[in-house]
Amino acid sequence: MASDLAAQNRAHFNQVASTYDSDFEDALRSLANAVQARRDWIGVDWDGPVKVLDYACGTGVISRALEPYATKLIGLDVSEEMVAKYNAHARALGSNPEKMSALIGNLTDKENPPLEQFSDSKFFDFDLIVVGMALHHMEDPTYAISRLGERLKKGGVLLVIDKLLPLDIYDAEEFIGDAMKTSRHRGFAKGQVTTMFKEAGIDRRFDIVVLKEPIYIRRGALEMKWTLFFAKGERV
Repeated sequence: MASDLAAQNRAHFNQVASTYDSDFEDALRSLANAVQARRDWIGVDWDGPVKVLDYACGTGVISRALEPYATKLIGLDVSEEMVAKYNAHARALGSNPEKMSALIGNLTDKENPPLEQFSDSKFFDFDLIVVGMALHHMEDPTYAISRLGERLKKGGVLLVIDKLLPLDIYDAEEFIGDAMKTSRHRGFAKGQVTTMFKEAGIDRRFDIVVLKEPIYIRRGALEMKWTLFFAKGERV
């Protein structure tokens, strides 16, 4: 049985999946562009085979940004509706399911171990694991980073993209709605992120960069501005 938080995330993102891409179109485009612009900084050898896990993948904006450069992309999400959207986007790209596909899964629930299917070797030895705009939805971010780090190959990179504190607006429940109920963290301070990676043991060649250009989340006349960070560390 999934934890309460996982169940809340599943219910919320199932509800918003059908309009997620259109509701956040500008922000998702900015995020994809930022990922592509920082491929060299990420530190993966893009000239060789690159196996990527897009964890809490949503509709797959980060996977789509990396699809031209990766050999294999696996998306995982607790929401079956988000997974369906991810796979629809992959088909629209013309990407073979053997190269890019998503499935329902949770690897970071402290109350419940991952399903037996995720003990298969294909869910290990990743060159890159990305957690994009999802860590703030997790109860224990350090635990999540640690568990995901175990699935990297030696020298593999864990990349976290999330909101940097302080936020211009961080308690506007009327703006975000039910998403506020699934967020355990309003965002993260740089020092906090550094500590999380260190405590998780994924801090070799650790680096964190703050995007100069914020992304904007708009809903009607309301607007929220988020400053994002990219943080990476390698598995020893």
